[in-house]
Amino acid sequence: MKYMTVQQVRYSGELERFDERLDELMNALLDLEDMDPAIEDPDLAATLTTGVVDVQMITEADDPAEAMVKALCFLRSALHSIGDATPGWETQRAVMHVAPADDTDRLALHG
Repeated sequence: MKYMTVQQVRYSGELERFDERLDELMNALLDLEDMDPAIEDPDLAATLTTGVVDVQMITEADDPAEAMVKALCFLRSALHSIGDATPGWETQRAVMHVAPADDTDRLALHG
């Protein structure tokens, strides 16, 4: 089954470089997408003044928990590929939403 996942994380570097780092992250996500058939359509939305980033993708998985794990690993790989460290980010700063891809109205995105 396909799930839409949205992971919200916060960039902790200098905000002056945030826009540049977003470009690097998006390129890394697209590169990794080519190698992983379980991931489709990665995309980013960000607030440049706060460093908050929503990373969205479609994930093929058996259930929502597996979709979250795949999306988390995919984002972590992309972050590592651009030279960012990720220890603790997935539990300290991250928020994740998951819904069936054909029913994304169920995503509770409130910010």
